[in-house]
Amino acid sequence: MSALQADPDPGEQGLEEALADIARHASLFYADAMPMAASLFAEPALLIRHREGVQKIGCGPHVVLDALAGRLRRELAVGRLRPDADPAAAAALLLGACFQRAFFLHFSGAQVVQPVEEFAPAVAGTVWAAIR
Repeated sequence: MSALQADPDPGEQGLEEALADIARHASLFYADAMPMAASLFAEPALLIRHREGVQKIGCGPHVVLDALAGRLRRELAVGRLRPDADPAAAAALLLGACFQRAFFLHFSGAQVVQPVEEFAPAVAGTVWAAIR
């Protein structure tokens, strides 16, 4: 079962660990994808062609965000999140932090970012503390 699918009853630790796993994978993916993304944004015609191509196959950067928000909405529906939690905002905060880490890694160097094995559980724990 992937981290984005809801476990029958993950409990607090299970969901926090799932968020850390998602943060770890997202951080590594964004770090790997940043150079390609920069080249796409440097050439508007290439960006348009790329955008059209991924839209044709139902993909794009929003897919992971939507999946994570959906997972958190399911957790909210079964009462495992605080009633006023905003699943879409929590997903955006987690993934946005991972994207920002990748940007800083490439722009300023590895010395300005936490190692991913420290960063992922820290950002996941902070998001979890806000929504549990």
